[in-house]
Amino acid sequence: MNNFAELSDGDSAKFLVRWRGRQEGPYLASVIEAKLAANEIGLLHEIFYEGKWVTIRDYVAEREVVLRARLQAHVEQERRAREEAERQTREREEQYRAAALVEERRKNDLLAAGLERQSNTSHAQAAPQLALKPHRGGLILTLGLIGLFVCGPLCLAAWVMGSGDLHEMDAGMMDPSGRSSTSSGRNIGMLGTILWVIGFVFFLSLSQ
Repeated sequence: MNNFAELSDGDSAKFLVRWRGRQEGPYLASVIEAKLAANEIGLLHEIFYEGKWVTIRDYVAEREVVLRARLQAHVEQERRAREEAERQTREREEQYRAAALVEERRKNDLLAAGLERQSNTSHAQAAPQLALKPHRGGLILTLGLIGLFVCGPLCLAAWVMGSGDLHEMDAGMMDPSGRSSTSSGRNIGMLGTILWVIGFVFFLSLSQ
């Protein structure tokens, strides 16, 4: 049995005690707890509670139900608050990732424009060079987007192809005009691969 004083919301409550017509008290909840512990009164003794006489056993059972309901309500409130905090954190992270992708694309566009101007400036003085490979920026970006929403393996393909093409652009072997779309497709492929892996692991954990 739980502590009588705790069940009575502290030691401020007082109760009249009755046994076989003999009435005593009023006693503080802590006094009744001490009398119960000393076997001076038993669970069949009656106390005056909310305008009626009830046995201590029935009172304890009723109060335990009330306290359990309070505890469950408190746990549920904490759970909802925790879920709301986690949801807000996920939203902030998604906004940060989206902003980072936009900023990286802007930087890539500026870099591509600078490289194009430099190429046009030095074209008349440059020695003949081998033809550059055509870029696959549109294909890589398409693979990344389809993979993100439809088929996870395409994200991995966009990641790998994008990384390889960017290396070739840096080495001067591929047309750099597609750097922006290639970089965006690679980044989307990286993000999609990570999300698909997380989702797969979460599905496996639920199925066990």
